[in-house]
Amino acid sequence: MAAKSKRFVVVADSHGDMLDDEVAKALFAFLDDWQPEIRVHAGDAWDFRNLRRGATDDEKAASLVDDWEKGSEFLARFFERGKENHFLRGNHDERLWHFSGSATGLLRDYAQDGIKRVQALMRKCRARMLPYDAALGVLRLGELRVVHGYHAGVGATRAHANVYRNVIFGHTHTIETTAIPSLDPCEARSIGCLCVRDMDYINAKTGKLRWGQGWASGILHDDGTYTLNQIRKIDGRFVAPVEFKTY
Repeated sequence: MAAKSKRFVVVADSHGDMLDDEVAKALFAFLDDWQPEIRVHAGDAWDFRNLRRGATDDEKAASLVDDWEKGSEFLARFFERGKENHFLRGNHDERLWHFSGSATGLLRDYAQDGIKRVQALMRKCRARMLPYDAALGVLRLGELRVVHGYHAGVGATRAHANVYRNVIFGHTHTIETTAIPSLDPCEARSIGCLCVRDMDYINAKTGKLRWGQGWASGILHDDGTYTLNQIRKIDGRFVAPVEFKTY
């Protein structure tokens, strides 16, 4: 690996108290070995299902405290040894910003307080925060772009490739890739999730059968090009490269 190259890791969709503890254990063991300088959480660090429009009674009754604490603890540990930290808010995280201006009473107050706590956490973690915005929420790592995700369904990777070219994203909780025809080859990849696969709202939907747990890592070379790897759970295990050679 060239001296000026940097190692990076990108994770997404840990979803607060919906984090899968076994996946998190594997991720942090990987980080101990990989030691990436650049660390990116690509959104949905919290679930905030209580704030979802059309939330069920069970979702409204869920503890905001547990969700907040587990999401915050995960981010603090994830960013702890990073030199360049980035947090891209996802659509779940963005619920705080939405309700801070449109809700009334207790919900608005909670959202405004929550925003202050997120901002304080980002300062503590030395992390740059980007909004959930299709134009402003785009992180550039050389020739690679990272977004939370703005399309869903079976055509999501192609849709992202058409808009962002070389891009990785979360949001869909799937692991898949699409390359589109171009004189300048480009590829979009959804990198999977860190959360449990069996959430109440998705139990009766076959779409959850496409979900995959995993994350992405790689090397950002000094000329802006990159080497990208997908780490995914297969038969209960994660297998990840932690050494590179140039030939």
